[in-house]
Amino acid sequence: MKKLKQIIGVLLIIAAVAALIYWEADGRGRLVTKKVLVAAVDIEEGDIITRQMLGTVSAMPDTVIAGAFTPGDINRAEGKEASRHIAKNQQISEILLSDPNEAATDGYSPFLIKSDWIDSRSSSLRRGDMVAIYSRDGEYCLGEYEVLFVKDIGDKEIIDESQRDIRDRVSGSGIIDHLEILTNIEEYRKIVRFVDETGEKLLIVQRGAFK
Repeated sequence: MKKLKQIIGVLLIIAAVAALIYWEADGRGRLVTKKVLVAAVDIEEGDIITRQMLGTVSAMPDTVIAGAFTPGDINRAEGKEASRHIAKNQQISEILLSDPNEAATDGYSPFLIKSDWIDSRSSSLRRGDMVAIYSRDGEYCLGEYEVLFVKDIGDKEIIDESQRDIRDRVSGSGIIDHLEILTNIEEYRKIVRFVDETGEKLLIVQRGAFK
């Protein structure tokens, strides 16, 4: 009987040590932290949110922002437009997002074509041009769109003193970094999905007024 009590005592000590290790390694965190949705990458203003852009972290309660999304809210974030720059690891909340269709009553809005999405484009591209967007090899067309802005890396619009004809555009005010097109959310999602799923960059073909 004495030996049995000793064995039970040893087992209780082992169980207590195991419980302490679990508490320090995981249990404490489960009780005192909250899982929240964060940006997995830097998200620029105007970007349409996809699942690949989001991640989950455990945060202390006093660091969780008001209205922070939990992992279960990912469907509320997906498909929304970033209303401002969202830094990597920044918590996601409703105030940072907007409905892409709120910007225009006809369902069309300015949407960003990022610089790192573009494989090739003309240096004479300017606001008001029509462009066709293709896969890098030109085999697949993603649609034709009106260009609302052509901007440099500082987000300033690129202009020429004369824009009467494409051939006259020889004195641009900067180097093209990115552009904004006029389209609707479904068309823009098609572009975003193509870039995300294929990893390919885009060929921007200018539909100019050559004479």
